[in-house]
Amino acid sequence: MNKLKDIFSNKKLMLTIAIGSTLLLILMIGIILIVGFLNRKMTYSALEDELIKATNQYLKDHPEYYPTEEVPIFTLEDSTLVNEKYMKKEIGKLVKDSCSANIQVLYKNDSYHISPFLVCNKYETQLFYDKVLADNPVTNDGSGLYDMNEMLVFRGDQPHNYVSFHKMIWRIVKMDPIDSKVYLIMENLKDLQVGVWDNRYNTTEESKHGINDYSVSIISDTLNNLYQTKFTDSSKAVMLPMDICIGKRSSSESKNDGTVECYNVMSDQKYISLLPLYDYINASTDYQCKSAESRACSNYNYLVNKTGKWWTLTADGSHGSKAYGINYAGVISSDYTDQKKYPRMVIAIDGTTIFNKGNGTLENPYSFK
Repeated sequence: MNKLKDIFSNKKLMLTIAIGSTLLLILMIGIILIVGFLNRKMTYSALEDELIKATNQYLKDHPEYYPTEEVPIFTLEDSTLVNEKYMKKEIGKLVKDSCSANIQVLYKNDSYHISPFLVCNKYETQLFYDKVLADNPVTNDGSGLYDMNEMLVFRGDQPHNYVSFHKMIWRIVKMDPIDSKVYLIMENLKDLQVGVWDNRYNTTEESKHGINDYSVSIISDTLNNLYQTKFTDSSKAVMLPMDICIGKRSSSESKNDGTVECYNVMSDQKYISLLPLYDYINASTDYQCKSAESRACSNYNYLVNKTGKWWTLTADGSHGSKAYGINYAGVISSDYTDQKKYPRMVIAIDGTTIFNKGNGTLENPYSFK
């Protein structure tokens, strides 16, 4: 009988110890989670986002500080946001680093764009242009970034130049090292509707096939309408106006430095356009790609798009009703302007916008804030 009591007592003791150990373990895990939560570290990118949110709220409460066309820049320090309780903590404590921030609010294109510039011991805000250049050192062989015609030009069939912007995928065509302007061309043609380059009656040619003067063309009106209706104010805030080179060229012309097309530039800059033919030719690394007659331009060329035919900006100088288009196979053709093809948009982005994430691949395209 005593043995049974001892066995029962031992089992009770073991159960008590087990329950106590379990409660102690739960308590320790809880303490670890609480300490981890209290000491959690915000990412630098998340801190930049928080600074943007805080600045937005600050401006709503202080509308007198909104930049204007006359005074296009307003600058704010992180200490102001902290002292006036728009940030809960000093920014360095949020990322466990020693940091300061300068926030710029820029008035541009009838909108506002907020750019927080972080300087920390372990991190510094990177500009979109600088990130692309760091990832793509200038080369002279294969796919990549080339130094051409005072521009940095992407060439080849597999460059890492994908960009996500305005819920669309784009490719970087070229970058201007002087003003950090980055030129993008849309990748997915199916995001648009096919249309004519022009279909007005041509009195010179006595033809109903259209007039190949881009400045008064149907496709120019189409693009201007797309800019007004397709892009939001926040997207327009990072877009820059471009010179529109509308010089015509013959099919045999082999000068591809832009001087032929840019011999004639529209008087007004635009925020949206098509791709000049010389940019398409330069995108190919095939040495035989020299003119509109070169079928080799479809080789080693990332701009080839097999989902549809698309128009370029450049008109055929030898025929008043024709302009150059690109077919499914990437071959250049001179076609009557009343044919329907995709108006493959080209825009220019301010490269001094803040890099967000990505490495330029289709799976992980570049994005910016």
